Amino acid sequence: MHFKFNLRFNRRIKERQVKQISVILLVVTFAATGCKKEISKNIDQDKIFTQYELFYDQTENVTYATATFKFSSNYGTKLMLSDPSTITLDGTEMDWDNENGYYQNQFDGFKSTATFHWVDLDGNSFTNTIDIRDIALPTTIANLHFADSVTYFMWNGSALDSSENVTLTIDGVGETDRRDFRLDTVGATTFTLDSVQLSQIDSGMVQLFLNLRYSPALTEQTSRGGSITGRYQTVTAETLLTD
Repeated sequence: MHFKFNLRFNRRIKERQVKQISVILLVVTFAATGCKKEISKNIDQDKIFTQYELFYDQTENVTYATATFKFSSNYGTKLMLSDPSTITLDGTEMDWDNENGYYQNQFDGFKSTATFHWVDLDGNSFTNTIDIRDIALPTTIANLHFADSVTYFMWNGSALDSSENVTLTIDGVGETDRRDFRLDTVGATTFTLDSVQLSQIDSGMVQLFLNLRYSPALTEQTSRGGSITGRYQTVTAETLLTD
């Protein structure tokens, strides 16, 4: 009996070790796949999907211009351009970020507009210009009440236009408190937050900020398309969430 017990015990230990090794291998495989990159000379140039973003962070007072190239779609492998293919921003060559797999230039302060110019390996050129449309939190932010049936939150700035959407982010003290409220109705100026949504956030002081995205259609693109976005993120403010 003692011998059989040891066999069963050892078998369980081995099974547990195999499961642990399998989990580790799965995590490693996922990580390797997630950061996988390719060079564009191995790709049919017309199958390159392009993403451009001009993003202003008001808290940092920095503007980030980012160009990302992927194979076939938004979910494709990220690509590094092969020489002599180039990507420039307002005539200046963009810097390659190997860790993140995209091209990015930074600017102090608010850069309201920029032009991305990409030349592929076949000599085709694609020029796309984007601007950032600003938005602001209200000068005075009233307390939020989750006991109310609805709470209205109006921003400072223009009503939403076509190709625009705005997100209000509210984050409390709890680890899972963060909530994003998105609005894309043309002409809208106000969020309507219901009590159920607000009750999912712990009461107390909460932080909030706005993101306004302007995403028109690309002017010039490959057959696989892409996207271009101008994004403005406000400073973070605090208010009280209570019943």
